[in-house]
Amino acid sequence: MIHSRTVGRDDRCGRLSFRFAPCLALALTVALIGAPLPAQQYRDPGDQPFSARSVWNTPIGRGAVYDAPDSPESRLLHTDDAGGRAGSYPWIGHDAIGLYTAKSSDPVRRWSYDVRATSAPMWRGGPPILKGSVDLHTPVDIRFLGGTDKHAVLIDPEHRFAYEVWLGEAKGEGYHAAYLVRTDLRGSGISLVDGQSQGIRAFGGSLAGGLIRCRELANGDIPHALAVLLSNDQLRKGSTMFQQKVWPASFTDEGGRNGYAGRVPMGGLLAIPADVDIDALPLTREGKVLARAYQRFGGYVVDRTSKTMTLATLEQGCDKTAIDHLFADRRTIRDRLVRVLNNSPRHVGGPGERIAKAPPPLAPERSGE
Repeated sequence: MIHSRTVGRDDRCGRLSFRFAPCLALALTVALIGAPLPAQQYRDPGDQPFSARSVWNTPIGRGAVYDAPDSPESRLLHTDDAGGRAGSYPWIGHDAIGLYTAKSSDPVRRWSYDVRATSAPMWRGGPPILKGSVDLHTPVDIRFLGGTDKHAVLIDPEHRFAYEVWLGEAKGEGYHAAYLVRTDLRGSGISLVDGQSQGIRAFGGSLAGGLIRCRELANGDIPHALAVLLSNDQLRKGSTMFQQKVWPASFTDEGGRNGYAGRVPMGGLLAIPADVDIDALPLTREGKVLARAYQRFGGYVVDRTSKTMTLATLEQGCDKTAIDHLFADRRTIRDRLVRVLNNSPRHVGGPGERIAKAPPPLAPERSGE
């Protein structure tokens, strides 16, 4: 099993620990049909990944049933001290993941790896699952972030696949990853096989799911669901993995053999109820942007942390003032979050009409991709 820890802004509250097993399963791609749309009405999967039907791109439904704000589960979300003093300190994961889009002019570098994901789509050339390598266009300024996790997400020049890295490092003229996942940017962003993992996140899905891009904060709109990381003492205790999670999670840390001690399930959808007036809350501009994303799309519990509750995971290089504003507003936002109790594969985000506009469809694939 693979274990990692992320060191954040200070030693007290910036630690992340999770485990995941080898990934075995099949990923689907979604083909777009229908009359062509103007180019500006399409979505580039490199800019905002995954299919229109993905949980990451589906707004909350008007029939969503929200947990009570004073339920035992909600109270566990609304405290700094789950499991002890500062045991669930609220956090903003700034510079958490290195996100890079390669160009065809970038140098081709060899990436060796200890283990690669076995999930579809199949890799051209069929590199071995263990101790193999692939050649990828790679920006010269690539860095591996997330403390000791050393994460990176490398999008290929065609914006078709992303290569997600855990424990990445430069090695000679190339790079090495302990674990490498090839993610279909037109797929679901989650595992399609219960009990199996298809990604780096503990819940079994993509590291790119729920990642906030700097331009989204700058533009004042996060048009997708968010990634939420909870502390060990918040995550639902259970004797098996299946007792610890709800859909869309397919997996939990260490296949269920972990120290979860709380009530909130892995894969749970957290949201600010639709009747909350975001404009009436004492929030900065960036705080309102994050709060509206939680209200419109929600946030999925995707990973475990050590003594923090991470409300936002940001790519590298976002504006420092914007990050400071999110830190200032984190408790106000956290204290309005409750779980959507009727999220399901049949009714993503709950049933009924959507409370917000969905993102545009993906641009059609070019011939030969």
